[in-house]
Amino acid sequence: MSFETTALLLTWVALVLLALVVAGLVRQVHHLTQGPRARDLGLRTGTSAPALDRVRAEPERATLLLFLSDDCPVCHDVFHEALGLHGAPAIRAIFAEEAIGGDPPANMTVLPRQAELFTAYRVPATPYGVIIGADGRVRTAEPVGSIRGLHALVTDAGGLHDDAELDPSTR
Repeated sequence: MSFETTALLLTWVALVLLALVVAGLVRQVHHLTQGPRARDLGLRTGTSAPALDRVRAEPERATLLLFLSDDCPVCHDVFHEALGLHGAPAIRAIFAEEAIGGDPPANMTVLPRQAELFTAYRVPATPYGVIIGADGRVRTAEPVGSIRGLHALVTDAGGLHDDAELDPSTR
């Protein structure tokens, strides 16, 4: 066999192996997103929110729970943006370990060392947001992912109705 034929055969073998690896990865992603584990993450809309006294939920208005981590770069961005949301609903910044430093506004309470709440709310990753309605039920539970996601949650919770309050870079 010539060098060119050998190189061509090895290239085809590598392509077939690569296709098999990609197919396996697609299968795993499908299994993770559709399997029983996906249903166990986060609380379903309409369920009673656990540990309302520990999260200090506001009984007369919506409360936004932000589950954050000190070693998560996006969490730092989301937390510092939340510090500037003075017209927002009640916000609870919840940390499993130590909290990120900052001077919270009157509508925000920082709760460090609350790993049990991460378990109770089935938080899959940080940053994660949960809106508890005035009735004590979960209205929304979803990953935040960005400052834009934070603004969407705050708006859903009943705050920041005026677009002028949003930072133009997050639009």
